[in-house]
Amino acid sequence: MRKQHRTSLVVAVCAAATASGGLLTPAHATTTATQRDGPDIAELSGEEIAEKAAAELNSADSVRLRMKAPDLRLDLTLDEKANCSGKVTTPGSGSVRLIKRGDTVWLKPDAAFWKAQLGPEQGAAAAEKFQGRYIKGSAKDDDLGGKGLATACDLDAFRAASGVRDTPGPRWKRGRESSVDGHRSVPVTRAQDKARVTMHVSTEGKPYPLRLERKAGSKHDRIDLGRFNRPVSRSTPPKDRTVTVDQLRRHLGDSGQGEPPSESV
Repeated sequence: MRKQHRTSLVVAVCAAATASGGLLTPAHATTTATQRDGPDIAELSGEEIAEKAAAELNSADSVRLRMKAPDLRLDLTLDEKANCSGKVTTPGSGSVRLIKRGDTVWLKPDAAFWKAQLGPEQGAAAAEKFQGRYIKGSAKDDDLGGKGLATACDLDAFRAASGVRDTPGPRWKRGRESSVDGHRSVPVTRAQDKARVTMHVSTEGKPYPLRLERKAGSKHDRIDLGRFNRPVSRSTPPKDRTVTVDQLRRHLGDSGQGEPPSESV
């Protein structure tokens, strides 16, 4: 697509990759918590619970990440090989379905996204022209997200951005047991960078981090985690439902007459 009409996906996925802002960092690493088979998590300190949750996230091969922030909605399954599948939504500006396998990416914007990027008239025409089609291209293409996309789809990069690796901070304090989406959990909370951050950790089975929250003034960001170690789907769009990014650029650069071409077999 033309430079002046780059999608905002790169902005969205970069925000998603760094949104947790160090929520998982235990203040003081202790080997006893992660090595301990007992007692039950309900008897552990907030610091020990946070370390166990961080260890589970560090060892996961894949995870589903759902983020809710005022300017962004994200539902993405990603793994350590930077494969991912899901949906990115910017409220008021539409959404994009996203599939990434290796160095190839497929993006399917909705009508609202086209209009937000191209303006009402040209956006409506593009939405009709490319309805149901995925844009296929290189994950390194800046117009399709480039490095920002690769980072957002990489579980290891998300863990680094989340701060699970040896970054000092205030100690975690545990709260009263509650639940997240029907799963029993215990919250641990600390202050960080003038914000209050909370991690909800499962008390059933492995101590997975189920929800991360950051509150600073009126701003409240939330990330839900789930489906740990379930592989990213290997399914990719069929060729008759794809348009290459070069074909898209050509269509946006002219009057756009006729039907959009599909990717050649």
